[in-house]
Amino acid sequence: MKTDYIKTLHANYQNTLNSFMREVPDKSLMDFAAMDAFVRSCAVSIWARGAADPEDCRAVLCEIYSLPANRRYYDRGETDKTLDFYRTHNADISVPDFFVKLVKYDVLHKTSFSRLLAEIFEVLFIQFAVIDERMEYEEATQITALYEKLTYHCNLNNVEARRTKDLDPFSLVEGGREVDLSDTTPIQIGGEGKDPDALQELEELVGLENVKTEIRSIVNFAKIQAIRRKRGLKLFPISYHLVFIGNPGTGKTTVARIVAKIYKQLGLLSKGHLVEVDRSGLVAGYVGQTAIKTQEVIKKAMGGILFIDEAYMLSSERDVFGQEAIDTLLKAMEDHRDDLIVIVAGYESLMEKFVASNPGLKSRFNRFIHFDDYTPEQLFLIFSGFCSKNQYILSEDAEALVKDYFRRIFELRTESFGNARAVRNCFEKMITNQANRVAQLSEATIEQIQTIETEDLAFLEAGR
Repeated sequence: MKTDYIKTLHANYQNTLNSFMREVPDKSLMDFAAMDAFVRSCAVSIWARGAADPEDCRAVLCEIYSLPANRRYYDRGETDKTLDFYRTHNADISVPDFFVKLVKYDVLHKTSFSRLLAEIFEVLFIQFAVIDERMEYEEATQITALYEKLTYHCNLNNVEARRTKDLDPFSLVEGGREVDLSDTTPIQIGGEGKDPDALQELEELVGLENVKTEIRSIVNFAKIQAIRRKRGLKLFPISYHLVFIGNPGTGKTTVARIVAKIYKQLGLLSKGHLVEVDRSGLVAGYVGQTAIKTQEVIKKAMGGILFIDEAYMLSSERDVFGQEAIDTLLKAMEDHRDDLIVIVAGYESLMEKFVASNPGLKSRFNRFIHFDDYTPEQLFLIFSGFCSKNQYILSEDAEALVKDYFRRIFELRTESFGNARAVRNCFEKMITNQANRVAQLSEATIEQIQTIETEDLAFLEAGR
């Protein structure tokens, strides 16, 4: 491991914490010794997921200190023992006391310093993962787990969301300088510039916790790869093509659109747009025409993501047209692998069969992301979002009726359960009924125009 990079890590660590300290009004919250110990443990847990050289780990551990008095010296034996412990015991790292106190401060003062510190730690963890000559996806997964453990504690206590995302790993890795945390200028990290709202847009979606975790791990891995590329280190080959599996209405298209923005942000795509098709958008009626039609769709998707819904329809038995589309698609994925991402989606069992039906598909689509059905509570949150966005207010009785309806349809759901689509259908029918009712009033007040009553939801009772 190069000495200059270890010095860079140390400078970044000290200067970033100093920058953070300047922002926090109550300096008593800055327990540097506890922070150092926490970061060391996290660093070891990350390295234990990969193939880092223990000597490199030892050298970096010795440089993780905020104040000279807090510096610890590790010998090789102690480092090996600590790495082995995390590898064999899958040791859990709990939320540290200093972070708990910072969260309490945020709740009391309506600030979000704990969220900022979680982001700072994530940036530092990404830098630590760069020390080895081989990259493992599990390292990115561990970084995600550590970050989400901290943010979960923030969410549990309703800490306010951060207004800006002004700290970026690429601004620090070249660092050795203090960072101005008040600077909200967008930072270019690859591609044509950063879209600061893409990941936040994903986080704000109702439910989909498993999906968010998987996407954040991919993002962290891509960031690490970019840093390694800058440092001239070996890159671990990984496919960014994805398989989305789940029932209809679980947000697959919405997430695909957000992923396109994120991939552009990371420099994986030049445009970051989404082109959505199904079998009919790729297949023509005559032999030879399907390849041309598929190529036209691929051309539109270049620089972005081609999203193929119900992709399993392409691999029906004796479907020569579907096979022609698959062959054309696989060739394009190889020829344009640096600027074309494909996401295929559909029911779990059918998509697994689809990917397994062709060696080319199996080698390119090896990351499955499962979209769970929304719970009754989540369905109501989506419904409430529709109401709020469109300035409708549910009466107390109407709210109870809607909640009961979502409980019933969830309990009776089948594989074709509509999820958010069922919510939208319910909302659209409700506001149509409400409009018909209010239109009969001679002079409707603003409150009457906005309020939803139980009679606007009579169709829910009829469906019992």
